[in-house]
Amino acid sequence: MPVFDERFQVGAPAETVWEFLVDPARLAPCLPGCQGLEVMDPKTYRVTLSIKVGFLSTTQDMRMTVVEMERPRRLVAVGRGEDRRLGSQVDVRSTLDLSPGPTAGTTVVHYRSEVKVLGRLGSVGDAVMKVKAAELAGEFATRVRTAIEGAA
Repeated sequence: MPVFDERFQVGAPAETVWEFLVDPARLAPCLPGCQGLEVMDPKTYRVTLSIKVGFLSTTQDMRMTVVEMERPRRLVAVGRGEDRRLGSQVDVRSTLDLSPGPTAGTTVVHYRSEVKVLGRLGSVGDAVMKVKAAELAGEFATRVRTAIEGAA
């Protein structure tokens, strides 16, 4: 099971980082491969992600639900995606934990996403999936940090 796991520091207080992370309009551009994000209700979102993994390209129609929210420290969401064309499904559990950074006014974000891949996409192999997971986690961290610090 591929795991996206990234820790990064943002030059902003936890409340500012939290407000950014729970705002779908601001967060969507930070999600690698995000083609669209629709708010279905305050805790449920529909996300369309297009990503190339190894020799396969997939567009996952994901439904994400926030199952735990402890402002401004922790958010947990679970979701399921499907690519009918490719005959693949993705189950995901994502956790965001915020903690004070080493200097005043900074926040450490720990992002962890456990992904279970079924169907044709799952045939790519763990080694390829882990490389892609690391690439996507790094890209997410860079985009979030740039967006928050650039707005400050």
